[in-house]
Amino acid sequence: MARSIVVRLGDEESAFGFTKVEREKLYGKKERVVVDETGRECESAWLTPDGALLVPMGGTAHLWMDERWDAREQTDRVAVDANGQPLTPTESTLGVAQALREVDARRVLEIVTTNVYQLDGETLGDKLGAALKDGRIFELPFAYRDGYERDTAILLGNDDGVFLLVGKPSGFEMLARDVVFTDEPLGPDELDGDLDFGML
Repeated sequence: MARSIVVRLGDEESAFGFTKVEREKLYGKKERVVVDETGRECESAWLTPDGALLVPMGGTAHLWMDERWDAREQTDRVAVDANGQPLTPTESTLGVAQALREVDARRVLEIVTTNVYQLDGETLGDKLGAALKDGRIFELPFAYRDGYERDTAILLGNDDGVFLLVGKPSGFEMLARDVVFTDEPLGPDELDGDLDFGML
């Protein structure tokens, strides 16, 4: 059973089904297929460094080793912090109501968006519906699955529907010009000065 994105605005909860917006679905895709001289499709393979063996796709795998060079299962691996202490996993936010925080439109520019979801309002609250219709933008934490970090999500709406932009803060501040440029021509005093055209 598919889980929903659940949000809370004040004391009102809303739930959404969601579909990932992908470039392939919007624009389609082209795929280059390599064939041999008879028209049969070729398959990728890996040639060992000594040139003795040809390894087909799926013939290699990652192997995790501990400090004693013993092979370990993927499930034995544990994430740790800078001090070597185990990190506590965070649970998925799907199906769990997340509080919305209204943000300025500039906040969208501070997020490096990695995924976009189109939302289908299963139960859209009146307050949130009116807020999205007015162009208000909200932020919430988002984790698709259990893991060790959460993404930042931006909830917004437009004439085409309601969308969730998921990503991480860029960590950079927006820049602005300190000088205001005008279309007014420069005066004679501003044109004074020695110009060395040899520098150009």
